[in-house]
Amino acid sequence: MTKIKKVLRLLADGVKKRKISRLVVVSRESVDKYERIFKAHPLGFVELLRLSDKDLFSIISPPALEKPTHSELVALFPKMEQDLKRVGVTKLYLWEKYKETYPTGVQYSQFCEHFRRYLKAKNISYVFDYKAGDKLLVDFAGKKLSIVDPQTGELTEVEFFIGILPSSGYTFAKACYSQQLPDFLGALGDCLHFMGGVPTGIVTDNLKPAVNKASKYDPELNKTMADFAEHFNTCILPTRAYSPKDKAPVESMVKLLYTRVYAPINERVFHSLPELNKAILELVEKHNRMFLQGRDYSRRQTFDSVEKQSLKPLPDHPFELRHHQLAKVHPNCHVLLSEDKHNYSVPYQFVGKKVSITYNQREVEIYYNLERIALHERLKFAFKYSTNKIHLHPKHQYYSNWSDEFFKKQGINIGENTHLLIAELLGQSKHPEQGFKRCQGVLQLARKYGNQKIEEASSVCIHYDMVSYKKLEFILKEGINMEKLEDQSPQPTPVHENIRGSTYYQ
Repeated sequence: MTKIKKVLRLLADGVKKRKISRLVVVSRESVDKYERIFKAHPLGFVELLRLSDKDLFSIISPPALEKPTHSELVALFPKMEQDLKRVGVTKLYLWEKYKETYPTGVQYSQFCEHFRRYLKAKNISYVFDYKAGDKLLVDFAGKKLSIVDPQTGELTEVEFFIGILPSSGYTFAKACYSQQLPDFLGALGDCLHFMGGVPTGIVTDNLKPAVNKASKYDPELNKTMADFAEHFNTCILPTRAYSPKDKAPVESMVKLLYTRVYAPINERVFHSLPELNKAILELVEKHNRMFLQGRDYSRRQTFDSVEKQSLKPLPDHPFELRHHQLAKVHPNCHVLLSEDKHNYSVPYQFVGKKVSITYNQREVEIYYNLERIALHERLKFAFKYSTNKIHLHPKHQYYSNWSDEFFKKQGINIGENTHLLIAELLGQSKHPEQGFKRCQGVLQLARKYGNQKIEEASSVCIHYDMVSYKKLEFILKEGINMEKLEDQSPQPTPVHENIRGSTYYQ
């Protein structure tokens, strides 16, 4: 640019081009070229000298016009990218299909070039700057470990869980039987206790047991997973589907632990999960204490000096796994817990309503509109009922009290004879419910005829050994009592000629 400005200054002063070429040490052709460009520009030589180097250079060497983009081709690339994953589909095949639709389209070499640029632009990555105590990244390794049954020699594959604090690189690992929610939350809880604190967020995969509905922007968490986050005062941040770069550090750590944990572990045989986890913990601790490549400090030292104090404290009590279920209240004032096939009562006012059941190993809670309406001890007896009598309708509460003692007590309240009658009715019955119904009939007659009459009728039944509900009902209807029976004493047989007597048959 110094030479160009010098040429421009000499041209403005009217110096001959041959002399300018000699003074500036540039070819005569270059001087002619610059003169044509400067003269063609609307600004004069003096005004051009006042421009910045950048602006002057843009006049000498204007930017090349961008090649026109093939918008119809670029619009097809997203689908082509998916099609390319199918068996037998190649770029040549995609280009041939493209040419069938767009005969005047680009040739194969340009097609490949545009496709390459599209993929390159699509795969541009963002470098995350992780802050101390901000996030915990967790994942399951793709390759599994195994334990061997000492009696049968049967091999059982187990999952390998990994958690990492990306700011310090501090790592936790544990084997568990599955990726299901109980095992996953158990491993995640152990990870937080290993770290000695809780980060602001936990980044997980879109695990089916943890995420009800995946979303790029607002995934819906499983209720139990949400309870876990609430208990530890953190938040769960599921990654985007098929986006491993969202938690790249833990993906890289998986590969590193294949060398530092899997290789030594596979040289040994383990007969139980605790035994395997003890060996894993020793190897992970060794990994955390190793100096980082090219540095004079380890992950453990960085964690202790920088990240540990940035974590939030752990809760006072451990997390207890709770399950959730929706159910409709049956007409009998009970809901069914599907896992155990056991029925639990709720207040009769909620019959027909949809309620939420929350339960753990010890108790069952039932909620309606976020308000707890029932609490029961959990019982795992299929097709049985746990009933709180105060939940039943007043009419049903009466029936629920039926027992031998209940009816005998009702009989005593009426009188001694009624009490004896009820006791005998209960003793006659082959099934308790049969006796209860007969006794209920006796009490109903007492309400109809009064305690005095039922007491008199009961005395007749007992005296003449006619203890039954029907006999009692007949005596009450006919108005029979002991006095009438005593007045009707038997009369002597009258003498009559038709009476032959006993001697007639001798």
